[in-house]
Amino acid sequence: MRLKNKINKLEDSLAQSLMPKQGFTKPPKNLKPGDSVLIVNLNQKGTVISPPDKDGEAIIQAGIMKINVHVTNLKLVDEQKKEIQKVGMGKIGVSKSKSISAEVDLRGLTLDEAVENVDKYLDDASIAGLSEVTIIHGKGTGILRSGIHQFLKSNAHVKSFRLGKYGEGESGVTVVELK
Repeated sequence: MRLKNKINKLEDSLAQSLMPKQGFTKPPKNLKPGDSVLIVNLNQKGTVISPPDKDGEAIIQAGIMKINVHVTNLKLVDEQKKEIQKVGMGKIGVSKSKSISAEVDLRGLTLDEAVENVDKYLDDASIAGLSEVTIIHGKGTGILRSGIHQFLKSNAHVKSFRLGKYGEGESGVTVVELK
């Protein structure tokens, strides 16, 4: 019961922090599902799930959370304009480096799917300027591990690779050093 009360208090305090402060932004007009927005007081991008109701509350998907946000706390983000402006290797590299992870998880994929994913991932990691990445293939039967190692031997982006050490994932991961 005490835990439930604490959860309710946390939810209430979170709801208070998400309430609009008058004059935050001029509310965007004609919000529709799929629009990209910036939640101003959280400085978080999100996607409109449902347009504002009569009280001005819209449901926004921000990462894995769906939250109700008042329209005065939203700013419309024009994704298409940004994509058109991103030309040249430098801007692509900057945008990739913000979104690329230092690891890729291949568990559950077939060898063909895994090799295709690793090929694209290594291209992206190289453009982003990463020097070392981790490929998670799991221990299992070893088919993914041996197939990925065969692929890495001939890949132009790979300087060297090794199995993970104790604490890194051991034989379930391969650590790749990029050129």
